[in-house]
Amino acid sequence: MGFTPLSIVTIYLAQEAKPMFSGAWIGEFIAGIFYLIVGFRLARLASRTGERPERLLSAMFVFSGLSYILYIIPMAIPIDALWTPFSFAGRVTYLPAPVLIALFTREVFRSNARLSTWMVWASSVLLIVGVGVSAILGDWEGYSLGNPFFWFEWAGYTIPFAWAGLEAFGQYRSSLRRQRLGLCDRLVCNRLLLWSLWGVLNVTLSVVLVFMYAEFETTNVFSGLYDGLTGVIEFFAIGMIWFVFFPPRFYRKWFSGSDADESKVEEG
Repeated sequence: MGFTPLSIVTIYLAQEAKPMFSGAWIGEFIAGIFYLIVGFRLARLASRTGERPERLLSAMFVFSGLSYILYIIPMAIPIDALWTPFSFAGRVTYLPAPVLIALFTREVFRSNARLSTWMVWASSVLLIVGVGVSAILGDWEGYSLGNPFFWFEWAGYTIPFAWAGLEAFGQYRSSLRRQRLGLCDRLVCNRLLLWSLWGVLNVTLSVVLVFMYAEFETTNVFSGLYDGLTGVIEFFAIGMIWFVFFPPRFYRKWFSGSDADESKVEEG
């Protein structure tokens, strides 16, 4: 059976409306805009340096930001007919983001390891199978934990962030040893820790979403508690990204004792 955007809307209209906690979209909107800003600034940097890691991260943040914006449209404009098509559009738009973060992790931390290539492929297959089969079975929105293919998708977007966090933390521990020998700048060392924490926060967000979706399945409403919790996680995740890519002066002075160490990103 083939599906078109019109048939998606028709399927949705035959179902009970799915209300959203009032104002929950604001935090997601802020996060989406922020990720777009980071993505475009990294794209400008990549255009000058030609470096592959910057290109990967740039694309990852742009896809993430666009996905967030698509998800919040039916929340900000409470028209029932918008819910399923925009949820599905946001879901599909997000698909490249975890794969890009896996490619970035392989490029930066494990470029010569065969296992890292398998990690990228595994994430890609899990995401494609999870979203593709779910859609074929009629789960366009991806909120149903009772659908076994939900867990394929969930693993596909959770594993890359867990991997990124673990690799960065391993490098952070190694950099601490080099720092004691005067071979690693304190600011660089701390940024590795922040990148690791960013990965941990994204994994935590994935876990919270499981509980959020479980309650949604029974109440047909996204809980204000879980909305607030995801907002707090997003806030701290944004903070980590801000300090990694746009380090404020007090932060640079705190770790370096001077303004000499300017981030390449700041030049963009």
